[in-house]
Amino acid sequence: MKVCDDPAVTRDTRSTPDDASVQSLVDALSVAIDRPVLLDDETLAPLAFSRQWEVDDVRRESILGRGANLKVRDALLSQGIATAEDVVHIRADPDLGMSERICMPVRDRSRPLGYLWLLDPLADLGGPDLELLRRAADEIAAQLVARTKREIPDDAPLLAALCSPEQETSEAAVAEARGRGLMLEDRVLLFLLAAREGADVDALAIAHRAARRLSVGHAIAGAAPEGAALVASLGDPVLRMLPTEDAAKWVQGVSGAAVLVGQSAVATLATLAEASRQAAIALRVGRAHPEIGTGAWETLGADRLVAQLPAIARRDIPERLAGFLRTEPELAETLAVFLDAAADVKATAEALSLHRTGVYYRLHRIEELTGLDLRRGDDRLLAHIAVRLRHPGADA
Repeated sequence: MKVCDDPAVTRDTRSTPDDASVQSLVDALSVAIDRPVLLDDETLAPLAFSRQWEVDDVRRESILGRGANLKVRDALLSQGIATAEDVVHIRADPDLGMSERICMPVRDRSRPLGYLWLLDPLADLGGPDLELLRRAADEIAAQLVARTKREIPDDAPLLAALCSPEQETSEAAVAEARGRGLMLEDRVLLFLLAAREGADVDALAIAHRAARRLSVGHAIAGAAPEGAALVASLGDPVLRMLPTEDAAKWVQGVSGAAVLVGQSAVATLATLAEASRQAAIALRVGRAHPEIGTGAWETLGADRLVAQLPAIARRDIPERLAGFLRTEPELAETLAVFLDAAADVKATAEALSLHRTGVYYRLHRIEELTGLDLRRGDDRLLAHIAVRLRHPGADA
C-alpha cells in the first residue's frame, strides 16, 4: 500500500451533470466505510471514484490510464466477477502490484453494468460495511440503467461534414469543431466501428464510451453508415502512450471485443475525407479476419489493394483453385502460410509444426488439386490473391 497524492487520482475532473448522482453515491459510500471507492464500467474502465488516499499499483494505474491493463483484466475476470451476483473477495497478486480487494458487481438482472471496488489488504471489512456496499450497488445500478435510456449525443452531422470531399464544407466543419472546443489539436486518427456479426451491441454507444476515456477536446463521436465513427487526437494522454498502429486495438478493447474497428493513417481535421476512405478499407480487412477484428491502414500491406477489389473479382478465380479453397481448408491454410513465407519451405514447416517432408507432400497435393505450378511466380501471385479474396471482407 502507498499514499497517493497525485491530483489526477484524488479527484475526478471529468464528471458531468448526468454523472452527479452516481458520483455522489460513490462519495457517500466512501465516507460511510472510510475507504477509497472505485466504480468501473463493465469493461473495467473507471466511471467514478471517491477521493483516493492509500491505493495499490493496480488502483493507481487503472485511474490514471482510464482502464485496467490486459493482464490485470484477465486476472480479475478469472476470479469470476463477470458472472458473480454478490461480493467477490479478490486474491492479492504481488506480481501485478495488486493487494487484496473486494468486488461488488453492479448488475441489471443478468446484465453486468460495472463493478464497485474496495481495497481490503487486511481482510477486515465486516458485515455492516458489506451490506452498505450491496445497497450502494443497487442504487448505482438504478442510476446507470436510467442513464443508458437517455439519448446519446450524436455528432454524426459534424463528422459527415468533416469527412466531406467538398473543401468549403469541410473547412466550415473544422471551424465548428474548433469553436465548440471538440478538437483542440490537429493530428488525429479516424476510427470506424461496426458490430461483429451476431453481436448485440450498439457501435455508437461504444464509440462514445471510447470518447469518454479521452480528455476533453480530444474526441468526436457519432453515427456512421458502418455503425459509428470516432475522431481522436494523438495529443490525448491515452493515445500518446500507445504505438499508433495499436490504437484500433485499444478502441476495440473498450467494447470487450464486441466490435470491429478500422483505423486511418495519421490525418488532420482538413484531411478526414481521405482518412475516412482509409478507415473504411481497414474495417473491411478487420471484418475479413474476425479472429483479430481490427485493421490499421499503416499495417495493412497488400490488403490495402485486395480489400478494394470488387466482389465480382471472385468469379474470375480459376474454377479448380476456387473449388480447392472451398473444400480443402487444411491445405488452403498450408498454401496461405507457404505464400506468406515467400515460398520458404523451412519457415512454412516451422509455422505449421510440420516436418519439411510433410510440407512438400502437401504442396504437391495442392498442385495436383489446383493445376498450379508453385515454382512459377505468376501462379504463386494468382494463388495469393485468391487466398486473400476468399474472405468476405474483400468486398468493395
